[in-house]
Amino acid sequence: MKSIQRTFLSLTVLVLFGCVTPGEQTKAADPAPAAQNSKEQAAITQIETLGGRVLYIAKDAKEYSVTITKDTFGKTKGFTVADAKLLGALSNAVEISLQHPDADDAWVASLKGLNGLKKLHLEKTKVTDLALDTVGGLSGLEYLNLYSTGVTDAGLAKLKKLKNLKSLYLWQTKVTEAKAKAFQDAMAKAGNKDLSINLGVDKDLRSVNTLARLAKARAASETSAREAATKAAKAEAERLMAIKTPTFDKDILPIIQRRCTECHGKEKQKGKLRMDSFAELMKGADGEPIFVAGKPGESEIHMRIMLPDSDDDRMPPKGNRVSKPVADLIKRWIEQGAKQK
Repeated sequence: MKSIQRTFLSLTVLVLFGCVTPGEQTKAADPAPAAQNSKEQAAITQIETLGGRVLYIAKDAKEYSVTITKDTFGKTKGFTVADAKLLGALSNAVEISLQHPDADDAWVASLKGLNGLKKLHLEKTKVTDLALDTVGGLSGLEYLNLYSTGVTDAGLAKLKKLKNLKSLYLWQTKVTEAKAKAFQDAMAKAGNKDLSINLGVDKDLRSVNTLARLAKARAASETSAREAATKAAKAEAERLMAIKTPTFDKDILPIIQRRCTECHGKEKQKGKLRMDSFAELMKGADGEPIFVAGKPGESEIHMRIMLPDSDDDRMPPKGNRVSKPVADLIKRWIEQGAKQK
């Protein structure tokens, strides 16, 4: 009986807490992915001890980013130039950010051979053109930030082998815009047409491919706009042609409001002509009628819109002339007696 009770109790425990094998327990407790080799792992551990941050890019990934800062709170001894050699062991680092004011050319020299590195932040450090000897050999580099460093025009040539470089920041350096543009052109001729260079606010040298994409998108947008305008003009022409018995209030006034009242409205009456209502239109220009019901050939309003563009009396005097469907509608309105409603 006691044996049965013990068996029942064991089953109950398994149900309540789950049947977890020793192997599964180990798997559930696994930490971030281990580095490929013990030397690299030891370097990561030491960097973290010195206040550096190591973040893996994704779960189960071996690649990671590293950020080195200056410890200002005295919690650790901090990262020094003597510790920079640890960086050379970070073979799986894809991004390194040296946010330490003491970082200089010697620190960067430790990065030699890290060809898996894609992003390198050196902004506001003490690096000079000498550091670019090392940086120029990081073949996988896609992003390089040299903002507010000591690099000059002479150093750019050391980066010519970075065929994958896409973003280069040179704001507040001694690199001139002319030299940066020449470097970008040389890189494009060598096959790298994706390189964009930033020299400050509103000073972006966009890559050849970016400019090509923008030009293509602009052309496509303009083509689309023209097609839409053509389609809209056709629809409007068909609408106007379908108006067989036009009236002023319903059909002519909307056209006048769009094209004429800027010069012949309530605020302004050029030539003493106001056209924003049927009553005002009937008064004419300085007392002279501008249309004769039933006679478009004798109506000033129709004759003016039919004048060639070269004629100073053509109306409207600014912008595109009224379209033929609009002119035909006004003619039809006059022919049918120029009715208000």
